[in-house]
Amino acid sequence: MRKLATLCLLLTLSLPASAVETDQVMYVGGTVPAMTAGVIGRIDTASETSMTFQYRDSKVVIPYATIESFEYSTEVTHHLGVLPGIAVGLLKKRQRRHFFRISYRDADHASRVAVFEVPKHMPRTLQAVLAAHAPQNCNPCSARN
Repeated sequence: MRKLATLCLLLTLSLPASAVETDQVMYVGGTVPAMTAGVIGRIDTASETSMTFQYRDSKVVIPYATIESFEYSTEVTHHLGVLPGIAVGLLKKRQRRHFFRISYRDADHASRVAVFEVPKHMPRTLQAVLAAHAPQNCNPCSARN
């Protein structure tokens, strides 16, 4: 039993993190046309009127005025059982993935949703930018952990 627990612990610690790199953002899914899940790019919030997700040779522009709601949430990277979770928690901090869900209307007034995985340093900044630029009637949903 002890060898099995040690083996599980070593395998868990050696699992690679599937989180995005420091300056990268990954499109996880949603209803944005011509974009597939897993596309990696960058979010540019420098514009006063829109947020841009740039990937490969293309980009998706989300005007701040059309944002209906946004939500920040986190998930544990690796779901373990109770005992392995306790063992890993005693040795190191559990890794988390950070997500932003943005609901908006595109140029054709169609309702769209985009879910992005962002690096761990970005949520506070992105949440502040969206809160400042999105319409006052926009509903920032509460964070789920």
